[in-house]
Amino acid sequence: MSSQFIEKQYVKSNTIDKREYQVNIADSIKSQNSIVVLPTGLGKTVIALLSMAESMINNPTKTCMILAPTRVLVHQHYEFLLNSLNLSETEISVITGEDTLKKRQTKWQNQIVCATPQILQLDINRGMIDLEQFSIVIFDEVHRAVGEYAYVPVAQSLYSKNNEIIMHGMTASLPSESPKIEEIMNNIHAAHIEFRDRESEDVKPYVHDTKVEKIEIELTDDIKTISNLIKKTISSYSLKLRNNGQLLPRDPSLKAVLAKIHHIEKDPYLSKRWDIRNNLYSLVRLLHGINIIETQGVDSFSKYVSRLKSKQKSSGVKKLLEHPDFSQAIILTDRLQSLGEDHPKLAKLESIMEANLRGTDKAIIFASYRDTVDKIFEVLHGKGYHIGILIGKSGQTGQSQKQQLESLEKLKSGEFDIIVATQVGEEGLDVSECKLVVFYDNVSSAIRFTQRLGRTGRRSPGKVVSFITKGTRDETNYYISQQRLSKSQRTIKRMNKNYKKPAEKKGLDKFL
Repeated sequence: MSSQFIEKQYVKSNTIDKREYQVNIADSIKSQNSIVVLPTGLGKTVIALLSMAESMINNPTKTCMILAPTRVLVHQHYEFLLNSLNLSETEISVITGEDTLKKRQTKWQNQIVCATPQILQLDINRGMIDLEQFSIVIFDEVHRAVGEYAYVPVAQSLYSKNNEIIMHGMTASLPSESPKIEEIMNNIHAAHIEFRDRESEDVKPYVHDTKVEKIEIELTDDIKTISNLIKKTISSYSLKLRNNGQLLPRDPSLKAVLAKIHHIEKDPYLSKRWDIRNNLYSLVRLLHGINIIETQGVDSFSKYVSRLKSKQKSSGVKKLLEHPDFSQAIILTDRLQSLGEDHPKLAKLESIMEANLRGTDKAIIFASYRDTVDKIFEVLHGKGYHIGILIGKSGQTGQSQKQQLESLEKLKSGEFDIIVATQVGEEGLDVSECKLVVFYDNVSSAIRFTQRLGRTGRRSPGKVVSFITKGTRDETNYYISQQRLSKSQRTIKRMNKNYKKPAEKKGLDKFL
């Protein structure tokens, strides 16, 4: 009978549970540049570890590298590798901008390096790294390897100097369109995709059922009134723009308005028409505002208006706040707030928590806006729950890396029952398994949907509750994410069979 733990040179004994799909994937990708698509929580980092161990066996004098988008993720990978490999602290390094140049130069030569792509790119540009020293590089959250993101120039630099290097990308999901997947594959020179979902035969034994429940929410009459007043304001601004020759529908989408702004800012004449530009900027603010009142609630919208009021030096903002319909929406918002009324999602959230959390059960609630995170925290903390927050580091109210890790540790230790998180809680972070996951709002991204979903159902049956406010962006985003997820999986499966990256000619061959 085979061991229940992974047994491999460099891997500590009795440390990592042996899972068939992880071993299968690591074996499949060991000799070719590949992208691994595996749902959140199913151990992509173990596959990365096995790949690096294999590389150290074959190239013991060379360096293995894992890159991640944030310092928190980088430190998380470092801790995992340190605890799982038979290597000392001096053989595995974390490299950040806080290190001196001299210290970084030494660290880049360690057996394993964990870093952000930005610091790697910086030191490549300084000419202080021998790129031929690397045997393998892992790109965590590889779906970011598009456009000008640092993964792209870093991969190009590595490959141009070292075309024997193995490059692997790890992600929970890829885009739904073939050209976008091809772009990512080309950017890291990958010719192969290893795809698994929770229904894959070698994954099924290691996951539990996750029940997904959609709860439709009806807006209150008062919030509908505020929404309609904002819609009237939007129509008014659209009419002003049409009268100035800028064709927009009466109820334009944010995408259409942003495209119009992009066009005007490039036009030598129209870019000087500040009346047109201010009206377009006001439309962006209104479309953002209507999404907040409809999907987040009164308190979040009130805080949004307060931020607008702080920008009244701008003539465009001042005119918007003085618009009769919008100013009426603000008055009604203030009245509802004084009465303690808010989005019906909050009351439903309280009942969901009460019905589903027992004893040591844990939950994570995802919300897109920090104001909403604060409101949820206030409401549930007031009900006696031990609750924490997990938000990004930008802005005055952001969390530092240390604070983020403290929140995660408190959830893991049981000090917190609930974490309320923004997008930072979706991507890669080692969030303790939760019995319950709540989507307070919905996102259109299939990648983000998959990342949220992966926070439950790993070690025991889990439940996901998705709040969908009828007739709003909530509803639209939910169905878009489902369509994109389904299309992405079909596209990946098709490309895995058909995609053959042409071999690049090397040396003199490219001229013959």
